Amino acid sequence: MNFDYKSISYAQKLSDLQNYYQTSVAFSQALGITRMTLIAWNDNPQKIKVKNQDKIDWLWCQSIFLPNMSNLSKVVKGIELGDFLFEPAIMDKTLRQMAAGSLEIETGTQAADFDAIVLNNTVPNNFRATSVAEVQNIYYLTQEIAQNFQVEITLQQIKDWHKVLMRGLIDNAGEFFTKQRVLPNVDTQLTHLDDIVEELESWVKTYAYIQSLSDIAQAHYHFETIHPFSDGNGRIGRLIVLAQCLQIGIKPPTVNNSNKALYYILLEHAKINPTPLAYFFQACSKQKTVK
Repeated sequence: MNFDYKSISYAQKLSDLQNYYQTSVAFSQALGITRMTLIAWNDNPQKIKVKNQDKIDWLWCQSIFLPNMSNLSKVVKGIELGDFLFEPAIMDKTLRQMAAGSLEIETGTQAADFDAIVLNNTVPNNFRATSVAEVQNIYYLTQEIAQNFQVEITLQQIKDWHKVLMRGLIDNAGEFFTKQRVLPNVDTQLTHLDDIVEELESWVKTYAYIQSLSDIAQAHYHFETIHPFSDGNGRIGRLIVLAQCLQIGIKPPTVNNSNKALYYILLEHAKINPTPLAYFFQACSKQKTVK
């Protein structure tokens, strides 16, 4: 199955969605635009702005792509790690791409700016000190986890990783949030504040002996519903995915702006069936890395 939804033209996506919604009124309402704007997009799809491309991608992935995956139930083993840990150049660039991608979908930080900071020690124009810290923190922690991936993933270890990830960014780095959280635009019930510690302890026990990418996908969804921290939950969750993949000897996925729409849709869908998310992770681990 082709997970590269960015390779499909926006003219095709608009056509697919028009057939799905049947009427221009329903389609334009789903996108939050006027019918005249929809007509203009159909006439000149190459002129659709990036923010509107994101809207179309999200809707297409949810309405067209997801239904074709909803019945998958096969256990996804993942792709064997091979010599990944023994090829420093490949490993370093892959980890850098993973760290940059994870940050990009949260903050919009571009890969070129990320590399400028970590490779050239150069701060891009208009970058705030906090933006530099975000880059440096996730890059350092990604490297640290990859080098010590066999460490047991405990409640305290997760807090320690979060403390490094969010150092200098929030006052309560490494500590669980004390206010109720609500995720925007999704129908996901988060763990109640009073139950975070107990639920996370249960999470640690449940996923202590993962065996496949399907297990990792289920664990990732479960962790994100616990959402224990005030910020950085997505980033720390994806770093846990990295550690778990390395622990069972499979290639970790790279999630970034090019596949974030499908990632978030499949992550929410994982409450029903985590297998599509596991297939997505597998596809994202096949990306080639140039030395």
